[in-house]
Parts: sequence; C-alpha cells; structure tokens
Amino acid sequence: MAVVPDVGGKNMQTVIFDAYGTLFDWSGVAIAAQQTSATPELAQDIAQQWRKLHLELAWQSTLMERYQDFDRLAAQSLDIVLRQTLLPSDQQARLRESLLQAAMELAVYPDVIPTLSDLTARTAILSNGTLHALQKLADRAGILFSFDYILSVDPVRSYKPSRKAYAFAMGRLGAEKADITFVSSNAWDVAGAKAFGFRTCWCNREEKPFEALPYHPDITISDLRQLVEHV
Repeated sequence: MAVVPDVGGKNMQTVIFDAYGTLFDWSGVAIAAQQTSATPELAQDIAQQWRKLHLELAWQSTLMERYQDFDRLAAQSLDIVLRQTLLPSDQQARLRESLLQAAMELAVYPDVIPTLSDLTARTAILSNGTLHALQKLADRAGILFSFDYILSVDPVRSYKPSRKAYAFAMGRLGAEKADITFVSSNAWDVAGAKAFGFRTCWCNREEKPFEALPYHPDITISDLRQLVEHV
C-alpha cells in the first residue's frame, strides 16, 4: 500500500471512501447463503439481518465503551441471526462457515475500479472493518495499491458515525475538512461525516429516498463514476 506522508497533506484534495456497501458488495453474502442450501428468500433475509445486527452491536460497543473489533462482532451477530432461523444445527454450522468466508471475499461493485483509475485526488478508505479484513478484500479485488491510505477505526476504538472516527481519518491524512470529500452508500455514514464537517457524497445506487436524518449529502450520485465530475 502506497502511503503518502502526513506532512504536506493540507490543501490537497482527498477522497475518503467507506468500504462495506460502498466499495464492496454485501450481496455476495446472500449468494453464499443460497449456495449453502438456504432458499433465496431466507438467504436474502439472513444477509440483511446479519448486516443490520452487526452494525447495531458495533454502535452499542461504542456507546458502552466496551469496544470489540468488527471481525469478532461479525461472528457474534451471525450466530444470533442463524439461531433465529431455527434451522437444524448442522445447517447453521455450514451456513456460518460459508458466510464468514464470503464476507472476507466480497467483490467490488463494477463502478469501483474505473472510478479509482480516473480520480486524480488522493484516496483513502475509512471503515469500521479491521485493517486485516480491509487489506485482504482490497488485495483480492486488485485495488490495494489504488489507495494512499487504508484506515480502520480500531486505533480509536470508536465506530462510525462517532466523531472520533472521522477525526482520526482527518488527523491521519493531515488534511483540512474543506479538502476532504467523504463518499458512502450508507445514509447514516454520510450524515455522520456531514455532521463532523466533511463535504459528503452519497452513492445511492438503488435510488432510494435519503433517510430522515438531519444532515444531508452535498452530492448525490447513482454511480461512483459520477464522482469524478465533482472532485
């Protein structure tokens, strides 16, 4: 991973990307579930419920100041979701193994590589995920060296949308808020970054209404490639 020194980062345009759901396609989890004998409806439900509970446990750990890393919370939340399916224990075990593996092998969305190729700004990832998982995903997708920084919130032990997470990225990059564009497909993440003071871009691939949050994006796009026009 190429690393740009912190010194001299001020006034350099920087684009910070969220990872899960923005760069990496979580639908791979539902595909893996279906391939492991779950019905299409159950596979989709497991993927959605797992993602939702995973985030909830992360946010709870931040609020309670009982931080656990994202990989550990992934396993805990998946176990809860699988128990709720009432599937036989042997099928739950197969699904657990398959889904944890799938989460480490998520593909990037089709618009990611062209966007990274066309951007001239400095680029970074800021994710709730562990550094190990992020580097593995990026390497597998062939985009590891497309970023100047890959940042996990682990050092500050506080998950996005905590202000500590965004402040950590700004400090690590040595940049001013005005020089950063934060890009996410998650409305809660866009709102958190906007509240912190970043210029924000919501990648709304599914063209859904923005959730009723007090902080709205500066830019809304339906394809990451449109980002190039705004940076």
